[in-house]
Amino acid sequence: MSVLVDTSIWLEYFRTGNNSEKLDFLIDENLIVINDLILAELVPALRVRNQRKIVKLLYNINKLELSINWDQIIEFQFKCLKNGLNGGKQWIKQLKSCRV
Repeated sequence: MSVLVDTSIWLEYFRTGNNSEKLDFLIDENLIVINDLILAELVPALRVRNQRKIVKLLYNINKLELSINWDQIIEFQFKCLKNGLNGGKQWIKQLKSCRV
């Protein structure tokens, strides 16, 4: 089993240590994977703060390859915007109406 940890979880972990037992367990058991999108969200801010050790550790996590269909994402966002949906709880509740 591999677990892809979302950027928001990493940020909370770095800032507050919340859920650290769970994430520490996944790290210790080598169950975490990361991808380029999450690295792109985390690494710049860590580099600004000279957190080189953390950056190096993140790059050493097994990487899950991304396959992004940008045309599908653009079409999905277009349909959502056309239906008056632009993020937040409203977007989540009405997500089904925007399927491509």
